[in-house]
Amino acid sequence: MMVRLDFGGRTTAAARAWRVRPRREPGVAIVAECGPHLPFRDSSIDELFVDRAIARRGDIAGTLDELWRVSRPGALIHLRLPHASSMLAVTRDPRAQPMFTLGTFNFYDPRFKPADARTPAAFAVERAHLHLAGPRGDDTGLALARGPLAQFIEKLANGSRGAQYRFERWFAALFGGFEEFSVVLAALKPEERHTPSARRVEPVGAADPTTLRATSDVVHEAANVEPETGEPAPDTVPSDGPVASTLRHLPFTSGTIGDGADVS
Repeated sequence: MMVRLDFGGRTTAAARAWRVRPRREPGVAIVAECGPHLPFRDSSIDELFVDRAIARRGDIAGTLDELWRVSRPGALIHLRLPHASSMLAVTRDPRAQPMFTLGTFNFYDPRFKPADARTPAAFAVERAHLHLAGPRGDDTGLALARGPLAQFIEKLANGSRGAQYRFERWFAALFGGFEEFSVVLAALKPEERHTPSARRVEPVGAADPTTLRATSDVVHEAANVEPETGEPAPDTVPSDGPVASTLRHLPFTSGTIGDGADVS
């Protein structure tokens, strides 16, 4: 049985996720804050829909460590965060907040983690999507940010991981930056760090492995961005083999990529 947690409130009933909130309200199954002290056992969760629940936390590193602790090997963590390239996004809330880019998660990649990093947490980026505009209560004045030109820019920026790197580093300032980005992380546990080329097992009950090209059967807005290798990603997932990520995980900030090359 797949165990899913929904901290963001954006999943549908089809996702079959337990709703988790900091306080009791209708439909809430578990009362807990998405932070460093989650009431779950180690390696007990298959998928976490966090969305924006941690976007304004001051203890983001401790929270990511905790999400990794409760995740099973290969568990997916869905996030939507403000992007550091947009002054509008990072100054909208006067409270202190962390600043993120896709490169933030290179810190958790076992291949690039700093030697002095004091965390066992390790993640690989499965999918990512840069968004020019975030949600608003009132969309007045956002015709340009949501119109054909914005859609074209997003298509270019999210064409590959290399394109995302270039747009984050070089081009974002030309149009005011990206307000948000969506990212799906795969939790890497010790037994899978040594098998980077292995492919992930599709769990029983997943409706369509091609919708997320990992284990989720829930459609997510983060795009399936492939490395610029010229080779298409496989459309199916083998039925056996060790647990590991299905994508070849390239870093977002390496010089190589920048030059040549993404239960209710």
